[in-house]
Amino acid sequence: MVIKMGDVHRLMKIAFVVDGGLEMGMGHVQQSTTLAKELTNIASIVFFTKSGEIVINQIRAAGFNVINPKNDDEMINLLREMNPNIVIIDKLDVAEQFAKEIKESLNSKLVIFTNLTSANKFADIAVTADIGSQFQNIKFIDKKTNTLYYYGPKYWILRQEFYEFKKKEKCFADKVEKILLIFGGSDPSNLTSAVLSELLSLNYDFKIDIIVGAQYIYLDTVNQVLMQHPNKKSHINLYNNVKNVAELMYSADLVIASPGLSAFEALCVGTPVIVMPQDMLQKETYEGFMRILDKTEVHKLSNMIASKNFTYPNEENILTMQIGEGKSELIEIILEGAE
Repeated sequence: MVIKMGDVHRLMKIAFVVDGGLEMGMGHVQQSTTLAKELTNIASIVFFTKSGEIVINQIRAAGFNVINPKNDDEMINLLREMNPNIVIIDKLDVAEQFAKEIKESLNSKLVIFTNLTSANKFADIAVTADIGSQFQNIKFIDKKTNTLYYYGPKYWILRQEFYEFKKKEKCFADKVEKILLIFGGSDPSNLTSAVLSELLSLNYDFKIDIIVGAQYIYLDTVNQVLMQHPNKKSHINLYNNVKNVAELMYSADLVIASPGLSAFEALCVGTPVIVMPQDMLQKETYEGFMRILDKTEVHKLSNMIASKNFTYPNEENILTMQIGEGKSELIEIILEGAE
């Protein structure tokens, strides 16, 4: 399908349903706004979220209108009023009844991203980039429900700048001197402070960039860590809701990140990674596929850096993941037949 720029597509209406916060993080919000920006020239877009002010402000900052219903029933009524051509949901815990009502009471194409519940059976398209296929890229139709499933890292929705830095074909540093820490928009386990404390305690003056998001509540702890190492403070840069993530990842010799979108973004631009799980689900999903450092074993970080025990973007299993290369394919199939 060729995505046209004519009047029919300009009149298309797309509703995004997304939530975020301290516990669930901000990755769903980031992925949804990234996808929405790819569609702004061909559709009228409105976001729906039950989340609080920080999530609402982040969506607005991305340039989109937001409606903040109190519950799923109110959201369904608002969606009926809007009558969108496409509803795109991005969250881990989509309620089965919510998806069923959209499918049965709206004449909308339903697309669900990153969901782990049985609600996917009501979707026309269900996409999960990192859970469920052991990082293999798989596409199939469930003949019982007629849901088209896309699994695998090929279907991460990455911002355009990551593809641009990927073209630069980065070389790996002989010695790790610059490290980027990025543990999501909320970092509920406060891995940021744990890793920063360990790095600053080592007998080496790393240059360290730290990216935190709007939901990060541990800045006081980070400042306490910095106060314990006053001679190294000048080597630390702390960024909040920074826009040039791809550039910072590209300029680093190593990215230490939570499993998920950030780790794949770093690999996309050509930078090695160490992943630190926020929870057991992340640990079990990524173990055996990437170099993992548990928070309880942060003392091993020094040896991992010295031995360069990282996940490298040129490893065979990483190359076969085709990170983010399926974005255009997804956009095409999402729009297909939704006029």
